[in-house]
Amino acid sequence: MSWIVPVPLLSLLTARQLEQMVCGMPEICCDVLKKVVRYREVDEQHALVQWFWQTLEEFSNEERVLFMRFVSGRSRLPANTADISQRFQIMKVDRPYDSLPTSQTCFFQLRLPPYSSQAVMAERLRYAINNCRSIDMDNYMLSRNVDNAEGSDTDY
Repeated sequence: MSWIVPVPLLSLLTARQLEQMVCGMPEICCDVLKKVVRYREVDEQHALVQWFWQTLEEFSNEERVLFMRFVSGRSRLPANTADISQRFQIMKVDRPYDSLPTSQTCFFQLRLPPYSSQAVMAERLRYAINNCRSIDMDNYMLSRNVDNAEGSDTDY
């Protein structure tokens, strides 16, 4: 790190300040996401969007961290809003009612199907963030490669 930042300047920061500058904020703030959101195929007055924000605000910070991993592949937001390089996108998709939400981490995009209620949306979103942790099947391929490594070279 001293190659990038002169050591005397590092002494001006607390460990927490340095962590926030390098890693981002440990708390996921819904207001920050609201400042950088872009709606597609839906507007902010739509019930789906209102339910989404209400759900996200009711989540614990741990759940919001999982949500961030689900939609962006990152677990933190930058300390400075101006450092968010991509707008968060909420997109309404034409899928069956009460389906699981999907995301595209490379586009910081959440794709929401229609829901019959906010409670159903919250339940589906919780399921997705807790059970769909792979990004582009990274974990699947990693586990597959580990399993294959146990075999001999003649297995291929």
